[in-house]
Amino acid sequence: MRKKQSTTTIGGPTARRAVGVALAAGFLTLAVAAPQPALALTAASTATTTKSAPTTESVTATTPGTATTAATVPSPVGTWSVTTQESDHPASTGTLFFYADHTLRLEAHPGPDGKPVFVGTGEWHSGYGGTLHYEFTHPLPGTRTGTAYVELDGVLTSSTGFSACGLTKRVYDDGGTETVTIVMTGTKTA
Repeated sequence: MRKKQSTTTIGGPTARRAVGVALAAGFLTLAVAAPQPALALTAASTATTTKSAPTTESVTATTPGTATTAATVPSPVGTWSVTTQESDHPASTGTLFFYADHTLRLEAHPGPDGKPVFVGTGEWHSGYGGTLHYEFTHPLPGTRTGTAYVELDGVLTSSTGFSACGLTKRVYDDGGTETVTIVMTGTKTA
């Protein structure tokens, strides 16, 4: 049996076109606000990134007659006081610097003179919803020297806090290796 089609017409072609434009505008708003790897804009559209502060970034998409700003996303760029806990060592403190060029520097384990026992360097990348991935290397001080290769995944819990966990692979100068878990929390100081 054939289905009966509705014959009720609400508005003419102009009204239907207006509804289509409104739906398309709503979709563009959702597309800009939703976390996406890339935002495709039409030739008539432009996108600009505005740095409003060293710790935030917002994206504005403009189409003829409209502008939509997505939510501000926290950035780790800055100086952080960190506490690190490796599975086989007591907790230690240090300072972690996330730089705008996606490099980082860790100064950790203050010695008796207050200076860091070691300095690590590496890189970081941010992801959706404040996620953060960073990795760095640092020398292993003490009687069994070598190099530590650290890789962590975490999240910015606020614009001034993060927590991360991962693994440290220690490669010793005597040829030995071991892998331990690591947890790091940080509070932004500058």
